[in-house]
Amino acid sequence: MLTACNPEAQWTDENVEISIAVEAVSAGFIECSFSTNKDAYYLISIDRAQEGVNPMDHQKTFMTLALDSANLAYLTWRNQLLKDGETHIAPFASHTLQYGDVKQFFTTLEAKTDYWIYAFVVNPKTLQPAGKLNLVTVQTTDSSTVDVHFEYRVRGRWDYVYPVDSTGAIYGRYPYLVATRDSAMLHQDPVEYFGYYFLNIMEHPDWIDHLSYGVNVQENNGWDADVEFEEGHTYYTAIVGWDGIMGNNVIYKFTWTGDDFEAYFRDEDSITYDWEDE
Repeated sequence: MLTACNPEAQWTDENVEISIAVEAVSAGFIECSFSTNKDAYYLISIDRAQEGVNPMDHQKTFMTLALDSANLAYLTWRNQLLKDGETHIAPFASHTLQYGDVKQFFTTLEAKTDYWIYAFVVNPKTLQPAGKLNLVTVQTTDSSTVDVHFEYRVRGRWDYVYPVDSTGAIYGRYPYLVATRDSAMLHQDPVEYFGYYFLNIMEHPDWIDHLSYGVNVQENNGWDADVEFEEGHTYYTAIVGWDGIMGNNVIYKFTWTGDDFEAYFRDEDSITYDWEDE
């Protein structure tokens, strides 16, 4: 988790109180606010709750292991910087720890599942936990609480996906998957094809890297996109929301007529399919 922490900022690790406020809960995400009564560095994270285990009974061990996990992720990130030839490496405190008031959006969670959300102070010099463990248990909902639909636009070789809430505003924190396919390559019903396609993606460990948030913009020139638009070809673009479960799913169909092609699919009539995950 990247933060804007300043390693030279004033801090203390004594008598620090951390408040955790749960602001929104849905099937696949939890939004929380964290605040402290004093300037301090602290770690925040989330783990699936384990039945029969209470971290509050073993606070020091739990915090130590949580720091180990965060440090492993930090070292993995640093190793990638080495491969990328980067010349600057942010210290653990500024890369991993929080400082000041923070709002965190935990995503890719499972529906109707208990999670531990926790925070504790860390001494940025010794990288040791300080003070007590602050923990709340939150259960995600069994269905999405977000009212979102997807609008879609094509302008030339560029296409745009807009997740829009009930007020018509862009909903920037709703995770979703999107894919475009040339109808010539589909040898089955589009609903069946995309259903299997998205489920196969989710079976891979790195599927989270495919998620989009907010407005997704893509140039369909065959390099970074799934397809290269060709004049006279008909395409299907499928968008699947992932709020712990598949939902708000839609498939758009259009025939691309060249670089000057422009269409903004606003109406239900423009939606080829609208199916629900069962």
